[in-house]
Amino acid sequence: MRYIEKHFDTDAVVSHEQELANLHLNEESLRRPEVHPGRTGGQLYETVRNMPTMHALKEQMYAEQGGVCCYCGMNLDYPFNPQYRVEHVLPKESHREWVGEYKNLLLSCRASREEMNLRNCASTRSERKKLIHCDEAKGSQEITYSPLDKACEHAFWYDLEGCVHHSNDDAKRDVITLGLAGKYLTDRRRAAIDSLIMADGVLTDDDLMAYREGLKKPNADGKYAEFYFVLIDAINQLLPGD
Repeated sequence: MRYIEKHFDTDAVVSHEQELANLHLNEESLRRPEVHPGRTGGQLYETVRNMPTMHALKEQMYAEQGGVCCYCGMNLDYPFNPQYRVEHVLPKESHREWVGEYKNLLLSCRASREEMNLRNCASTRSERKKLIHCDEAKGSQEITYSPLDKACEHAFWYDLEGCVHHSNDDAKRDVITLGLAGKYLTDRRRAAIDSLIMADGVLTDDDLMAYREGLKKPNADGKYAEFYFVLIDAINQLLPGD
């Protein structure tokens, strides 16, 4: 997980916030119980998701995240492009006032066809649960660390086997809530690290440092490498004294 910087002064956000206000779906309106009485956050989101301004807003969030999941770092591009879920950091079920607020929205990964096939082949509910992660696993639960909090960058780290580690008990709970230690994600991360280590030729320390610097920035298309922050952690462990 890495911090995601939001940009509130864009045309997309200004237009979206104005439309929320027009429909009385903004935070100020929804804090009043007499506005849309009896309607839950989930019901209100059915209106928000169909707002014309949502398309541009999602495009902005996609660019801000560099095309990867806000939680695990998987590509949001699958064979059918793009594939993602709109994530409410504070759950819409318990925070209806933030149901459409850009400051509470991110893009999370959606299960790929490969993941769905693996789930269908799982023999037990426990095995299937290991294949569910990020927003889908989180559901209406709350987390302590999110990509909107700079502290998230120090709460989690990854080893050379692709396993996620946590810095404290709150981060440990978040790992469980988000399913970040599940088999599917761990295997995918390990494969990405193995591809780095087994790259053609021997990577010198200078090669690794240069590669690490490249991972910190999106490419010409504005996209980060899949699991870029996992690979950065791996390189840090491969470099002596780093």
